[in-house]
Amino acid sequence: MRQAVGNSGVAIVTGASGQDGFFLARRLLREGWDVHAVARREPELDRIPESPEQRGRFFPHRLDILDAAGITQLIASTKPHEIYNLAGQSSVSISFAEPAETWRTNAEAVRLLLEAVRHEAPLARLYQSSSGEMFGWDASAKRVHDEGSPLAPNSPYAAAKAAAHVLCATYRRVLGVRVACGIAFNHESHRRSSHFLTRRVVEHVRRIRTSGSGRVGSIPLAVGNLRAERDWGYAPDYVDGMIAVLRQVRTRSDVRGDPLPEADIAENYRDYVLATGNLHAVWQLIDQAFSLVGIGLSWEMDSDDVKDWRACYSDSGAIAVTVDPSLLRPSDPVAISANPSLARRELGWRPRGLDQILKDMLEHA
Repeated sequence: MRQAVGNSGVAIVTGASGQDGFFLARRLLREGWDVHAVARREPELDRIPESPEQRGRFFPHRLDILDAAGITQLIASTKPHEIYNLAGQSSVSISFAEPAETWRTNAEAVRLLLEAVRHEAPLARLYQSSSGEMFGWDASAKRVHDEGSPLAPNSPYAAAKAAAHVLCATYRRVLGVRVACGIAFNHESHRRSSHFLTRRVVEHVRRIRTSGSGRVGSIPLAVGNLRAERDWGYAPDYVDGMIAVLRQVRTRSDVRGDPLPEADIAENYRDYVLATGNLHAVWQLIDQAFSLVGIGLSWEMDSDDVKDWRACYSDSGAIAVTVDPSLLRPSDPVAISANPSLARRELGWRPRGLDQILKDMLEHA
């Protein structure tokens, strides 16, 4: 099989109807790649191509990633140069309600994909979407996670992701599959669904902004732990990071000036943490979202009990934000910190953070 030359070739993107898959497929089409986009609901893929020319290089596939025969046939027939696996169950909370399905889509499906690549396209490069949730959390300490941090999952979602992550390392080290994992922390955009916190906050702010004088008497925004801190990055930047991780051999050479190795082999591939390295509390996210539309908030956070925290509108004193005790989950970590210095140093990757996410969401109704 020929290798892709420059920015062209054949790519497969699984989970193409999701946030990351959408941006990734568009990015590859802009680069001139033939893109085979895999999703369970094919009509959702129609908006990815941006021109008739791109549409001629775009091939949607309605296919379940657990369909071993279907995935194997797709890889065998297309002989892709790059494969990006972004499919799977993506919600920590849903994973507790549906642990079996979460395991199948996030762990077993990766095994099927690795086998298909090994047998049908051994020269392909495979990107696996790992998660910072794999590291778990320690309530007694504030830890910063990097590529060498131990895996200690605290949810069915995290456990499945951790199993797939370890399996990828085994296939790379023992079986010579050129697979690399991007260990991604929170990243958002206007394509996030409504069950994500960032989307719920922005939708509420947008309603307040368009209601004119509706601040007084409006229903306050009810959230969970305002004290919780997360590392939020901008999703399109993380797509750039995914591509850099998969093309890391050449990217490291371009960034660091290292000579390219004589052979593009599995031992030259490694995993990278993808994060901004900056933490923001939930209350800061909310405060910034309101501020971006010109609405000031005054915060009351003196109590040691976060259930008593709230915010009022600076101009009227009306309550703007409250804590809903039913949304407080004892299992949620207070802070999840990441160290992305390796990706910065070796891949030249520098993502944008919270301001860009909120501006993007507010600009796209």
